[in-house]
Amino acid sequence: MNRLTKFWFLSGREKQAFFEAALLLLLSNACVKVIAFKHIYRFLGSRWNEPICTVAAEEETKLVQRSISRAANVLPFKSLCLSRSIAEFVMLRLRGIPAVMFAGLRISGQSFLEAHAWVDVGQCGRRSKNPAFAALIRIGTKVVR
Repeated sequence: MNRLTKFWFLSGREKQAFFEAALLLLLSNACVKVIAFKHIYRFLGSRWNEPICTVAAEEETKLVQRSISRAANVLPFKSLCLSRSIAEFVMLRLRGIPAVMFAGLRISGQSFLEAHAWVDVGQCGRRSKNPAFAALIRIGTKVVR
């Protein structure tokens, strides 16, 4: 089945989330290349919708993650983990879902530094779920009610 046929059978909600994800991936990719990170950091750290914790939030989280993945596969450029994380973080926070975006480093091989960005959703805590990387930047908070 080709991509257009698969897209045709998505629900309206999934199509809308896909277009939102594609637009945010394009914007975040451009911003990462053009705008100083301190401005991106300030924008991401600003106040967002009040966090909610419901069963529907888990469904929305899965929808956002699927949409980001679909959009990244379709777009003509390779989206970096930082661009994907920014887009996912923004989509989750706009829906009122508590999320934390991390950017970290690790040393691998012969003293090579590897950088990675990711988003954690869910339980409270200050520690990242990605222990392989030392988190250097943390944006957002998780709230459980």
